[in-house]
Amino acid sequence: MDEHFKEFCENYEVRVLNDQKRRAKYSPSFFTDPLRADIVQTTIETEQVYTVEIPEGRLRALMELERRFYNFQRHNPTQIDMFEALMAKEREESYYRHSNAAVQKAYEQYSILLNLAGYQRKI
Repeated sequence: MDEHFKEFCENYEVRVLNDQKRRAKYSPSFFTDPLRADIVQTTIETEQVYTVEIPEGRLRALMELERRFYNFQRHNPTQIDMFEALMAKEREESYYRHSNAAVQKAYEQYSILLNLAGYQRKI
């Protein structure tokens, strides 16, 4: 288990009872090649399944969190659009940092200044 999973379990008092099961992520796709109908995709991806124990209060807190988020999303689509726009901008900035050494150097210096000022974690 990774650190985020462990942290989640600690925050919500989740106890993993069994982690020895697996299940198919989705059904296999047959006849995926448009040029040849005799090719059948037989690989099936699986994922781990956890049997967990969670207190009712913590489960209700998760349900409330999900309800608030999806309720907010349904009634304020412009806010979610703003989130998507910010994520697109972040991806674009990341592209420029990785494709241009001068931009990467400037970003690193700016991040160090923000870190020294206490506004950002060190990269």
